[in-house]
Amino acid sequence: MAINVQQTGPINNLFPGSPNVFNNNQKEAVYNVIGQLTYADIYRNNAGTIVQNQIMRLDMQGTFMQGNYRFHNLQVQVNGVNGNSTVAHVNVSEETMTNDQPNQQGVLRKVQSALNQSFDHADSYQVTGTAP
Repeated sequence: MAINVQQTGPINNLFPGSPNVFNNNQKEAVYNVIGQLTYADIYRNNAGTIVQNQIMRLDMQGTFMQGNYRFHNLQVQVNGVNGNSTVAHVNVSEETMTNDQPNQQGVLRKVQSALNQSFDHADSYQVTGTAP
């Protein structure tokens, strides 16, 4: 089975007007934190900030069960905003975990792509499947 990226609907707690309200510097800040994500960061067990810059941060919001799989909830959020601050969101299934380093890079690229698409379209995404 391959790694699948699927759009799942509008982002909950979306920052008002995202992504259209952001200037180029702010958009670059989003892509910057997404680009700093590592494979190991995807599967953290504890909620908290993974990486941040002066404008945005990438948080692991926690895990949840869906069917037989545990998912990790990753969100890019605007720093210093109470309430609706999410600009990108992906849920990643633990079924995507692999010990094979080249496949780990493939999974990482899929998760980063899902976050980039999420920001561009203001929709949540889900990454599932198993690496070859």
